[in-house]
Amino acid sequence: MNLPLKNTLNTIWIIDDDQSMRWVLEKTLVNNGYRVSAFESGSVALANFKRASLTERPNLIITDVRMPGINGFELLKQIKNISPRTPIIIMTAYTDLDTTVQNFQEGAFEYLTKPFDIDDALQLVARACEPVVDDSGHPKPPASEVEDWQEPLRLWAKQQLARGETDILKSAARIFEKTLLDCALEATRGRKQDAARLLGWGRNTLTRKLRELN
Repeated sequence: MNLPLKNTLNTIWIIDDDQSMRWVLEKTLVNNGYRVSAFESGSVALANFKRASLTERPNLIITDVRMPGINGFELLKQIKNISPRTPIIIMTAYTDLDTTVQNFQEGAFEYLTKPFDIDDALQLVARACEPVVDDSGHPKPPASEVEDWQEPLRLWAKQQLARGETDILKSAARIFEKTLLDCALEATRGRKQDAARLLGWGRNTLTRKLRELN
């Protein structure tokens, strides 16, 4: 089954340590007009997701459950903390089905039970890539950067409060400064002088912060 080639704006990430599964899914999706990136581990995919800008993030993630290192469930949690609106399809074996269903509360879009029919997978992918619409049927605009970072921040704050933490502001300030510093270094490809200038710091301040925050 080949769907009309109208999906060129949709990017899909496939995460599976099984090379043959990655190859089959990638080939099928590319033949149906999707842009595809494949990763052999959850940790590599997560690192790439964290580095990606909003426009570089995938429209859909398809991940296996059982993988070395970060498994599919942990990857789901971490991606959702960063970008709650990113749909994620979980691929699971029959033996993991009960656990997969239990983990749906973490926000998976749907699951595919291995072995699955490729036509069923394509229909599920097409549904996951459909634009989100509001009550009147109009497409919702993409989540803004403010919405994107505020949600995980709120979740973190709630978790800290639930644990009875009393020094949240100091912890939040440290996390915020470290994030800004990491982003500035990434934006300047590690050039400390340029990163300091972006942050409005002197070179000595940046050097001190690197020692304190890392």
